[in-house]
Amino acid sequence: MKFTSNKSEQSRRPTSVHKRLLSYLLAPLLLLLVAGVAVDHHVIVSPIHNAFDHSLSRSALAIVARIHAGPNGQLDVALPPHPPPPLRAMPDEHFFYRVSLPDGTTIAGSPELPVAPDSQSDDGFSYTNVTFHDEPFRLASYRTNETGDPLVVTVAETPARRDRAVHRLDVAFLINDTVQMAAVFVIALVGIRIALRPLQRLSRQIAGRPAVALNQLPTEDVPTEVLPLVVSLNSLLGRVRDSVLSQQHFLANAAHQLRTPLTGLKAQLEVLSRESAGTPVQERIALLQGGVDRLAHTANQLLTLARAEPSAHRASHFTAVDLPRLIGEVIDSSLDRALAHGIDLGADSQPVQVTGVYWLLHEVLNNLIDNAIRHTPVGGNITIRCGIENGRPFLEVDDSGVGIPMEERDKVRERFYRSVRSANNGADGCGLGLAIVDEVARVHGAQLSILDGSTGRGVRMRIDFPPLS
Repeated sequence: MKFTSNKSEQSRRPTSVHKRLLSYLLAPLLLLLVAGVAVDHHVIVSPIHNAFDHSLSRSALAIVARIHAGPNGQLDVALPPHPPPPLRAMPDEHFFYRVSLPDGTTIAGSPELPVAPDSQSDDGFSYTNVTFHDEPFRLASYRTNETGDPLVVTVAETPARRDRAVHRLDVAFLINDTVQMAAVFVIALVGIRIALRPLQRLSRQIAGRPAVALNQLPTEDVPTEVLPLVVSLNSLLGRVRDSVLSQQHFLANAAHQLRTPLTGLKAQLEVLSRESAGTPVQERIALLQGGVDRLAHTANQLLTLARAEPSAHRASHFTAVDLPRLIGEVIDSSLDRALAHGIDLGADSQPVQVTGVYWLLHEVLNNLIDNAIRHTPVGGNITIRCGIENGRPFLEVDDSGVGIPMEERDKVRERFYRSVRSANNGADGCGLGLAIVDEVARVHGAQLSILDGSTGRGVRMRIDFPPLS
């Protein structure tokens, strides 16, 4: 069963365009190689056989030159019955001849040697392939009247030499064609790699984009064949971006519409609280004020979260942000609340600047300090730090509160999740603070880390920004 699963996974594995092009190119090249070798073989066989046939015919003419009439009028051939093979002959080469009359009477040579059929060519010779002494032979017969009598001179030789010549040329052509095909394949391989570079660049651009990036892909230098795909992707990204912006606008409008009536409701409750001071309904009005405050806080957080979406910000929104100055402003606005809770709020700032959206970083620091104040007991302390460590700017809020258990440090980044420490301490909150911080960190290419407090208690919220260029 496991083998079947692996096999199905391999069958679903996509193949690259590069490999498919090579596979489509390799098969025709192999067929072309086979066809080329076959054509070369066919082209060289006839000339080689003609050359060897010509050599064989010269042997027949040499025998004719040795035929002469004897003193008694009989023809005499000055050759042994079985002449030795030609010079440089191999052991598997044999040569036979026969001089005969048209009626088949043998005058000299091997009487059992057959005669080629009388189908003379332009040079007066007739050729054929025969089996003689259980071996293949090439046979040539020459019919002549040069001695005054009609004679048939037949010569035969084994085709080993011509076969070896054909074999050598076949090997030479095969090597030559193979080298040429290999060179064509290498050139095609380089050409395919060069031709696919725009696709590789496009792939790297898409792979290097953050998941929240919805801006359109550039269409410059995109091959014509891929341009419709890029245009379709850009159209899809545009529709997704419009959908995201629509959701953001809806959430922002909804939160904004809530803020106005909530502000009026809070004002009316404050007036009612003063008018009902000392009455039994005072406690209920206080509870109602707390609920309205939480609702207003949730609406503000929703509005901030909607505005913190990465797709809502462009490169022009990012400016140089001085972190010590940012820390000073946020501490000034949070100091009274910290003192009211009996918490020591301080800063340890080193000069450092980052590129970011100022109001988003301001909101992040506000949320981190707000969380720290909510979860730090009376007499505790909160320290805000910034600086550069290992070439990366950082911003952190370190408190001496109850801390966050290790198993919850990933969950607290989720929207509307309230940690156990919030429930145990009765701290108000809607579970959006750290979700906003995490979202803003991703907008800035930074990373939010939840660490143990430096004093051994509490928690340290640290944002590490990208390295300085």
